Amino acid sequence: MDRARLDGAGFVCMPGQAEPWYTTGVMRRYATILLPPALLFATLYVLTLTSVHTFDALSYILDVDRKPWRELFHPHHLAYGPLGAGIRLTASSLGWEGSAERLLQAANALAGGLGVGLFAALLARLTGRWQATALGALLLGASYAYWYYAVEVEVYTIAVLFLIAALWLMLELAQRPALRLALGLGAIQGLAVLFHQTNVLLSFPALTALGIGLRAASATDARPRTGPALLLAYAAPLALLVGGAYLWVGLGVSGFRSWEAFFRWAAGYTTTGYWGGAVDGARLALLGQGLARTIAPDGGALIGLALLATLALNARRLARAPRGALAITLTWLAVYGAFFVWWEPENIEFWIASLPPFYLLVVLAAYLPVSDQPLPRFWPVLLLVCGLALLPLNGTAIARRGDASRDLQRVTAEALAAHSAPGDLLIVPDGVLELYLPFYVERPQATSLNQAMTATGAWPAACAWLHARIDTALGAGYAVLIAADAIRPALAPPGEPPTPAERLDLDPDTVAECYAPLQPALAPLDLGPGLPAYYRLPAAQELAEGPGWDFTLGHWGWHVSGAIPASSALPGWALRPELDPVLTSPPLRLAPARFATLEVRLAADTAARDAQLFFLDGNGRADEARSLRWTLEPGPAAHTYRLDLRTAPGWEGMITGLRLDPVSVGDGGTVVVEWLRLTPR
Repeated sequence: MDRARLDGAGFVCMPGQAEPWYTTGVMRRYATILLPPALLFATLYVLTLTSVHTFDALSYILDVDRKPWRELFHPHHLAYGPLGAGIRLTASSLGWEGSAERLLQAANALAGGLGVGLFAALLARLTGRWQATALGALLLGASYAYWYYAVEVEVYTIAVLFLIAALWLMLELAQRPALRLALGLGAIQGLAVLFHQTNVLLSFPALTALGIGLRAASATDARPRTGPALLLAYAAPLALLVGGAYLWVGLGVSGFRSWEAFFRWAAGYTTTGYWGGAVDGARLALLGQGLARTIAPDGGALIGLALLATLALNARRLARAPRGALAITLTWLAVYGAFFVWWEPENIEFWIASLPPFYLLVVLAAYLPVSDQPLPRFWPVLLLVCGLALLPLNGTAIARRGDASRDLQRVTAEALAAHSAPGDLLIVPDGVLELYLPFYVERPQATSLNQAMTATGAWPAACAWLHARIDTALGAGYAVLIAADAIRPALAPPGEPPTPAERLDLDPDTVAECYAPLQPALAPLDLGPGLPAYYRLPAAQELAEGPGWDFTLGHWGWHVSGAIPASSALPGWALRPELDPVLTSPPLRLAPARFATLEVRLAADTAARDAQLFFLDGNGRADEARSLRWTLEPGPAAHTYRLDLRTAPGWEGMITGLRLDPVSVGDGGTVVVEWLRLTPR
């Protein structure tokens, strides 16, 4: 490549290569440049696939594994779910069994390798130097954010593949504006938008490329392309792909019947208030962290400064860049940068889209000649050192992050599974644990503060929603496990990004008040050293076989009918009986031979003094023939009643529940049930 020369438009041309890049011969030559780095990095990514996933990654995996295709269209990356479903369907037809996890990771690894190869081919066209080509591929492919999301199940790697192709087309348009290039750019950007909605921002550098190309053509061509024709050629496929897909999914597949509902769906995250915010000093500090970690979690700031120094101290060389390259890349970086500084500056996934134009400028600054002066050796060597340093730094970081045994969320999920049953309700603070539990340890009944807020929109309603979930779980006979950080959300340490609870504007004291009625009943749960604190409400079967139900602490999933609540100041479950008052236990499986007596302590100031206990049969039904009657002691004081079960009618077979009728009928008085327990033989 060192024998390359510049063509009239500013692109490098190899000997005998003055024809446009899209001719068959030239494309074949670029394919030979693309394939080696693509295969090399795709292999690297496949060998380093992660076993520790992000929240979004687990969402995609679970969606593809479990949802019908009509529910796979996420409004902000419309094409990713259907692509995953297509991959899984194809693999299943070839005999694949199991989750789509590795299939989707392999697809990302392949896309990541192709992106590196395409970027290398673009640098070959721009510089004609194999050293610059290899160095650019190394810098992009070994950067932490690009590497990690190429071994994860996320949308960004496939999207950036289309962005690199769009960058190539924009640079070509700035040289020789042509309808086929504009059509291709609109189609490629449309695909990028369907994989991530924010790629509508690419329209700014795209329009910059069109403008530069038109100005150059008007000065040199006898019959230049007209601006409206090129603009239409670019905008038409973009609008048809993106607009058509959203309308088809929103109005057809999803069946929204109003533009308001359609907008709420399409706008999604932008309406939550969770993302975005004033650009202040704290946000700029987070920006520095995010950019450094995009390059490398360890040493990324130092390597980033070296890359910036290469740009700053060789800025005059960029004047020799192909026409429009500087304007297109700087517009790209400015627009994407401004948006994501406002949106979420610390999140490395959003900076992947800015890596190709940034590294393009860095490599050009190191390799473009100034007049006839020889290229200085220092800057290419510095970039080579940076690129080579990224391999061990980020390889180690990715191996560490992908190690399930070091993942706190994974270890916590496994510990929670050891202390719970599949139907138990687990309330976690936020984040990936909500999805780890169903995916890794088959605990599907997991929820979080985030989910409660998403379902309701405001904390008072979210609190009621959580209590309803707890009551449902206890009433079905299951246990409830609640994280201490879900009861009182922790604040982010100084200098760290805000926690999800802070972003949702949840005050820790206000959240804690929601759980105050449950506090007396919550038992500490020790998951093990170094793991988060949890509390537990036992399952009904545990209480039946153990201490029984202390109603001074809570209702434990029992439900009442035929009565209304009375004063909460009374020591127990205070009820004002109406017609046929009934307290029914959660589902149980009681073996009669194990128990000798049932003890119940209650007080009643009603005129009616007849009480009855039913033993529910295998179908959960109550019957007079399976019950025990007794008469309450006179007076309003509480008494403990010990009922002999050994000779009780119907105390046989499998008992699936208990039903207590404290009195036969209400007469204006109050009944207070303090506790109930079974004693073993």
